[in-house]
Amino acid sequence: MAEPRREEPILIRKRRRGEHHGHHGGAWKVAYADFVTAMMAFFLVMWIMQLSESARKAIASYFNEPGAFSFLTGKALPIDIKMRPARYVLEKGADYYDNFSERGGPYQPFPIGVGLTGISPEQWKQLQQDSIRAAQRLERLQQELQQMLQELAASNPEIGELLGSLRLEMTPEGLRIELLETRENLFFRVGSAELRPPAVELLQRLGAALGKLPNSVEVEGHTDSRSFPPGSAYTNWELSTDRANAARRVLEVSGLWDGQISSVIGYADRKLRVPENPFDTANRRVSILVRKLTTADFVRLLAVQRDTSHAMPPP
Repeated sequence: MAEPRREEPILIRKRRRGEHHGHHGGAWKVAYADFVTAMMAFFLVMWIMQLSESARKAIASYFNEPGAFSFLTGKALPIDIKMRPARYVLEKGADYYDNFSERGGPYQPFPIGVGLTGISPEQWKQLQQDSIRAAQRLERLQQELQQMLQELAASNPEIGELLGSLRLEMTPEGLRIELLETRENLFFRVGSAELRPPAVELLQRLGAALGKLPNSVEVEGHTDSRSFPPGSAYTNWELSTDRANAARRVLEVSGLWDGQISSVIGYADRKLRVPENPFDTANRRVSILVRKLTTADFVRLLAVQRDTSHAMPPP
């Protein structure tokens, strides 16, 4: 007799997949960043505390006037503290200008936005007198340039031809020297920024004379309203800028100190000398402005001199 078949129980195994923990979030990163920032601030404060008083003042000056410092070097742009002109100007007044090239070497432009408190009435009077004498020195420069150019024209007929188109004018901003293209191919080759040889020699003489003064110089290029042919990629904007740059290059290698030129701008035909006739050739010109030094400039210079006097070498 056959044995009855046994039915084995069915076993069901349930396997659970590994459970994932919930996402922790990024809160720890914020806390870590705050910790690192706090540590950096702590070590920065500790470093500053061990510095000298003069170094701390220099750091404070940077954060008060960041625009007055070079981003690359960290040095003050207005006056290199290793040079002497600030002390010479303040001690010797505007007489310093008469022998500028023999005094302290290169000069730097006055800073912008630097104020000064605690000026005595005597100091204020002296600053005003210095600005007046500086303006008188600029007027004497105009006379000296006129005499120099006359002597140069007598020895060089080609330069004598240019003098009829050269203007020296004293304006509220300073002494303006303008090279007017009163005819084609006078200072520059027609339609280009190439200077003719007589114009180069003239600019060399001007650069040698202007480099003896601490005044900043601005160079501007201007054209008339005649435009280039339609579709031309070269316009009066490029021409005016290129001509101003051509003049700048000659001036800088001929005697201007490093940093004396504060700006080079091309205006195209937007600032006409003869506005009633936009096509007048006199509108095509290079203008060199020798900036006046005002009382405000001397006040700013005195402020910088006080801040940097600890680092200036004795004269």
